[in-house]
Formats: sequence, C-alpha cells, structure tokens
Amino acid sequence: MRRGEGNWHEAMENAVESVVNEINDIKKFQQDCERDKNIAMMMQMAEKQMTHSTSYTNLILVAGYAGYFAFWSTLVTKLPSWLYALSGLLALLSLLLFISWEVTKMTWGTVHLNRINKMIIKTVRGPNVLQIIDAASSLHNVRINKLWLWFLVPTLTFGIGAGLLLLGYFAIEVWKSVH
Repeated sequence: MRRGEGNWHEAMENAVESVVNEINDIKKFQQDCERDKNIAMMMQMAEKQMTHSTSYTNLILVAGYAGYFAFWSTLVTKLPSWLYALSGLLALLSLLLFISWEVTKMTWGTVHLNRINKMIIKTVRGPNVLQIIDAASSLHNVRINKLWLWFLVPTLTFGIGAGLLLLGYFAIEVWKSVH
C-alpha cells in the first residue's frame, strides 16, 4: 500500500465514523423529540381530564344548591327553628366557599393570562416559545386543581352536613309516625 492510500483509507474511515456518529445523534434527537411529544400529550390529556372533572363537579354543586335551597325554603314552618337555622347555615357556608373558590379561580386565571401575555411580549421568537407558554399553562392548571381540593372538601362537608341534618330529621319523623 502506498503512503497516500493509507491516508486516504484512514480519512475514509474517519469520515464514515463521523457520519455514523451524526446519524446516531440524529436518532437520539428524534427519540428525545418523540419522548417530549408523548410527555406533552400526556400532560394535555391530564389537564383536559382535570378540567372536565372540575366542570362536572361545578355543575353538580350548582344543581345541588338550587335544589337544596328551593326545598329548604319550603320547610320554614315545618322544622324546629334551630334545625332550620343550622341546616341553612351549613348550606350557606358551603355556598360561600363555592363562590369564594370561583372568585379565586377567576382571579388566578386573570393573573395567569397577564403573565402569559407578558411572556409573549417579552420572549424572543423561536421554536421554544410555544413550549414555554404551554408548560406555564399546564403548571397553572395543576396548581389550581390542587387548590380546588382545599375548597372542595369543606364545601362538600358543609353541604352534605346540611342535607344529612334534614334527612336525619325526616327519618326521625317517619320513625315516630310509624311507631
């Protein structure tokens, strides 16, 4: 083998090795992109599920309050005053917590939208802008749904307590009338 051929052969091996490394880097990049896409899709699915769950819960609560207060208002002459007042107080506390939650959610939503608008204005345009905004929105939704539990539990406790008071009273009255 001539001297020039050895250098050429070595140069070709280096070139082929370099191309193989580039291809491997591209494959790894594609795998990373696919993983990131899957993570983003899972986050969006979870976010949609939480949103639907919250909307359904709100619908149930609003219908429950309407039904409860409509029924409760007809009982003023039929219930002992302490029971009427206590059941009304519990239901009202529940309703006030629910309204407080909705106001808190609205306020946080407005603050979040203002932050997103500032990010859009200040951020240099590029491929990561949408990802940054999407990540901020997902984080906001996760935080607000965690906070929702702190309102949901006492709201339901007071509301169900009010309903159970009336149910207990009616059960006792039925028992008395049967025996």
